[in-house]
Amino acid sequence: MHVSRRLLGLLLVGLLIGAITRGKAQGSSSAFDMDKLSSSGRASAAQSAILTADQLPTDDVVDPARYVLGPGDVLAYQTTGIDLTEKLLVVTPENMVMIERIGALSVADMTLAEFRQRLQSLFRERSANLEATVTLRRARLIYVSISGAVPYPGTYTVPASMRVSTFLNVTRHPWTLTRDASSGDMSRTMSSGGLSAKSSEVTRTTVQDYGAFALRNIIVRHRRGSTIADIARARTGQDGSDPHLREGDEVIVPIEDPSSPLISISGAVAQPTTLAYKAGDRLSVLLAACGGLSSDADPTKVVIVDPEGSGSKTIEVGADLLPKGADPELRPGTTVIVERKGLAGDRPLQGVVQVYGEVTRPGAVVITPGTTRLSAAIEKSGGVTPRAALGLSYVVRAEKLLPTLALMRDEANRSFQYSDLKLEDTTRYNYDQKYKMPYVSCDVGLALKNPNSSDDPPLMLGDVIVVAPNPERVFVYGQVNRPGFVPYVANRKLEWYIERAGGYATGAEKERARIIRGRSRVWVQDDDNVYVEPGDEVYVPRPPDVPIGTEIQTLSVIASIVASVAVLAATLINVLGK
Repeated sequence: MHVSRRLLGLLLVGLLIGAITRGKAQGSSSAFDMDKLSSSGRASAAQSAILTADQLPTDDVVDPARYVLGPGDVLAYQTTGIDLTEKLLVVTPENMVMIERIGALSVADMTLAEFRQRLQSLFRERSANLEATVTLRRARLIYVSISGAVPYPGTYTVPASMRVSTFLNVTRHPWTLTRDASSGDMSRTMSSGGLSAKSSEVTRTTVQDYGAFALRNIIVRHRRGSTIADIARARTGQDGSDPHLREGDEVIVPIEDPSSPLISISGAVAQPTTLAYKAGDRLSVLLAACGGLSSDADPTKVVIVDPEGSGSKTIEVGADLLPKGADPELRPGTTVIVERKGLAGDRPLQGVVQVYGEVTRPGAVVITPGTTRLSAAIEKSGGVTPRAALGLSYVVRAEKLLPTLALMRDEANRSFQYSDLKLEDTTRYNYDQKYKMPYVSCDVGLALKNPNSSDDPPLMLGDVIVVAPNPERVFVYGQVNRPGFVPYVANRKLEWYIERAGGYATGAEKERARIIRGRSRVWVQDDDNVYVEPGDEVYVPRPPDVPIGTEIQTLSVIASIVASVAVLAATLINVLGK
């Protein structure tokens, strides 16, 4: 009895110890699993440095079936099973990757999709139930050159995930591709600076675009073979029309071919577009190129006009900008017109202008292009406010500017080539050419005073009307005693503002004082009918700085003339006296 009790006690102690041991073992196993799971997705410090290093932006989602791997690509893979850690693979300069427990694997000329299949098959050879997930963590940087009909030919460093269309866009602004001190120099020397920026701001224009033929025939020359990029068909989603770039690619933009047949789309679309025709073009190409339909478009009335005048065909398009039913194939010279809703009979075409500044209701105003006048558009905006400065107000009309100072100078020289101006006029002409702005020639004040007259110009689609606020000051500077701002007072002349600035300073050239108009920057001479307007400047120059040698020469010439006149007079007196 006593022995059995001892055995029972030992049995209970053993069970208790076993339970405690199993609990510890389970706790240890859980801790191991948690550590393993928490480490999933982590990378080493070196790998983190690869992923967080400075990188240029890209433009689009990579297409695994077309993205070809190359040296510098960073890949990541993760397997199911015990080890859930994300592992990084860097493609070496030999186009190899080192895979744990497998070894070196060549990825030469292999797409991302092909590498996924290859890695999956290798892991399944080891275990039939093992799954591997592969992704591109970071695209490599490559050298790509661009030449042909482009503003800035050269060689650029871009991500391999960049497509041809984006490469064409960014190389029109090459300073966006560099982050060192040279970017500032490039933007100053290669762009047209503040003038282009100001004009683009008020006219809503963009940089000069590539031509209709060029965008459909971009040559991408690889180290082996070449590809033709077609940006218009790429917008329809056609595979291969806008490929990813690769190492050593040369992008060649062809010169425009004026003999190339064209196709076009216009009417109620976001952007009327003309494209060079290519065999096999269908309506969907033009619909994708125009940027979509406008809000007043009638999608049931898309008219395809036959180029030979034999008739037209009306079809309907859906919300996805695809024709309902068959996608008609186009012929060279075909024109597509998207009709607007509610246009019937002889109702005039409508357009929109923008009105900004000191009006009661700034914003868009509907007009009839070529008919609605400036005063009527301002009236539709509720009229000008009491703070409006009509002398500073203006109207601009959209106009494409040349993108660089070099091209602007070249255009000025071409215009000057057959002129009857003198060589001394060159500098002033270049200034006028460089700083011209696309203003509509008008006076807003006169337009409102004399509506429907020759002072009230008709507006065109896309015009921008700016009614400037009254600055209520005039700036007086130059040879005056107290240069600076003077409060504006209506109906005052130049001399009145000079007096408020302390009067003329010593050495002032009073007869050369001028009014500089605030809007046009035109210099105006003082006159009985000329008054200073708000925002104007009054400038009083000093005597011109003439070298002493030039003054001596001038005095010598004057003395010679006086002496010659005196001799001539004496000779005439002697002759007549006899």
